[in-house]
Amino acid sequence: MKSSPRTGYMLCLSAVLAWAATGPGLSYLLDYFQVPPLTLALWRDVIIALVCGTLLLLLKPGALRMERRDMRNFALIGVLGIGIYHAIFVYSVALNGAALAIVLIYLYPAFVTLGARIFFKEQIGLLHMAALLLALAGCVLVVRAYDPALLRSSWVGALVGVASAMTHASYVLFNQRAVARHSPWVSLTLTMFFGALTLVLLTTVITGPASLLAVATQPEVPAWQPWLVLAAIALGPTLGGYALFTMALRHMPGRTASLVVVLEVPAAALIAYLLLNERLEPLQLLGMLLVLCAAVLPSLEGTLAARRALPAEPLPGEQVVG
Repeated sequence: MKSSPRTGYMLCLSAVLAWAATGPGLSYLLDYFQVPPLTLALWRDVIIALVCGTLLLLLKPGALRMERRDMRNFALIGVLGIGIYHAIFVYSVALNGAALAIVLIYLYPAFVTLGARIFFKEQIGLLHMAALLLALAGCVLVVRAYDPALLRSSWVGALVGVASAMTHASYVLFNQRAVARHSPWVSLTLTMFFGALTLVLLTTVITGPASLLAVATQPEVPAWQPWLVLAAIALGPTLGGYALFTMALRHMPGRTASLVVVLEVPAAALIAYLLLNERLEPLQLLGMLLVLCAAVLPSLEGTLAARRALPAEPLPGEQVVG
């Protein structure tokens, strides 16, 4: 399949819109239905793995046959980049508050860039480094992490937040290589499957076996309602976001895709403003602009490189000898 940077950008932007719509639904499940965080993370991944796996077995059963090395790689990506990442991020929010947790998770483009350089010897340009700094500064402004009232940080919380960024970076780094050999849907199915298995273990150890099915915990609410909302979130914005992002990795480097996806932060803030009437401060608007610039900068590297490769045009009156 021939890669296309323009297609990669469109897929990344579509993933941004999908993921930005996930937050309100998860907050609704946590606040209104009182679903335990780890249980919520577990069943979101289980539903995605079951649906994708069933469709693959029905439509393309041979797609899941692969070498043991590839299966081992998918297991590693699922355990680290899905299961452990989803669990750590829940605790990052609890320890740091939502604002700082979001800023810390969006350190992951920096880890992707560093990992691409260390593991895959990819060249990192000045424009990309500038984009990383702009993206981080923009995230800080958008989520108002400059407001002391929103920060409840500690050194433990900071370490957990950085760990969430590192585990998410592992998904981007190594899944980019996996989808070069296998279908994005195979990658999504297997990583979610191994991520769900990891969350089953973590949930059992941390909160006890009883919490595995603790989705419908409110006696005054029909038991099917939280399951329906959870399934809608899993199969809508979550599955859509991961599928689009995984397909984008076939068309652009993971370090660039990670910067484009940072647009999720201002997109989520804008959705909150439009749907929940949350006020946007001038500094938040500035942060949105910085993130937008950060997402666009890496695309200029290819344009500038192409222009440098073109032969110089002759000056007026200059004769070209050929």
